[in-house]
Amino acid sequence: MNDKLAHGRTDMRAERDRTRRFRVCDFLRKDGVAIASPDDRLLPDDTLVEGDFLHVELRPGLFLHFSDVTEERPFTATSVLPEGFSCIFFMDGMVDLTLGDRGFHFAGHRKNAMTGTAIMSARSERFQRSSRRRQHLRHVVVSASPEWLDFDGLTKFGSPAQGKRLLNDHLSEHQWVLTPRTVELVRQILEPSPLAPQLHNLFLEGRAVEIVAESLAATLRTEPEFDRSALLTRQDRIKLQRAADLIRESLDAPLSVDMIARGAGVSASGLQRLFRVSEGVSVFEYVRQQRLERAYALLKSNEVTVQEASGIAGYSNPANFATAFRRRFGLTPREVARPAVTTGRN
Repeated sequence: MNDKLAHGRTDMRAERDRTRRFRVCDFLRKDGVAIASPDDRLLPDDTLVEGDFLHVELRPGLFLHFSDVTEERPFTATSVLPEGFSCIFFMDGMVDLTLGDRGFHFAGHRKNAMTGTAIMSARSERFQRSSRRRQHLRHVVVSASPEWLDFDGLTKFGSPAQGKRLLNDHLSEHQWVLTPRTVELVRQILEPSPLAPQLHNLFLEGRAVEIVAESLAATLRTEPEFDRSALLTRQDRIKLQRAADLIRESLDAPLSVDMIARGAGVSASGLQRLFRVSEGVSVFEYVRQQRLERAYALLKSNEVTVQEASGIAGYSNPANFATAFRRRFGLTPREVARPAVTTGRN
């Protein structure tokens, strides 16, 4: 297939389920996407990519893309990249990228320290990515729109002039060796999750927010705000209490960092900082703790079965729930539940 093909529609709010197989025709359903390959025999149903793959808009202006896949053959995909700040991490595989008239090369090196690359696109640009051979590809990309960056307090990571320069520095590239925290965030995104979908979405959103903050700090050579152990002001404590109250009142509802932050009157990165300083955990970890506490109380009062408690805590697998429960309370769910619950209702 030497000619570029393009038709279909791109939906930036992609399916949140991991895609096991991505065919030529799946790419071509996206609006403005073209596929080229040195293989003249390539057919629409032929597989290009197979494995774990996700592209999702976690909330307006904040996108997560990751893949742990096998690319079955060399190919080039062409589309348009919207303006924004992209944080790119490669663990395995090689990809050539062209944005406008600038070329970039990405390669994962398992034996070397993991590096990150941040690219600021001040305007939409023609985007082309090429792989040269069949390969295993493992990478994570977190992207934020200028509107998201502006709302979430870009200037907190440096002077206002620094933030303005970054937003206007078209196709600027910044590389750095990742901190242990960023390495852990990337690893957690790629790992299969034992969490139920609602809690897992909150988990991914929290990690993405931290990755953008870490990347901005590395790019602007400042410290991520949520890592500072400064004392909380009275206003901070009011916002923190609002957030905690909202979480406790909404444990049965889908929660997002964005929703909690807006309800508390603080930015997403500011919310992460408040919880790290006050509670020593991220927003996601605090929500998970609250759900475990609720499951504990319901088990102890004989109101639910162990399996029901697992769902309440946000776990799709009871075994994973039992592990987290014991780590938190030093007892298994069955040891907390009364015999009538564990034997009569399970």
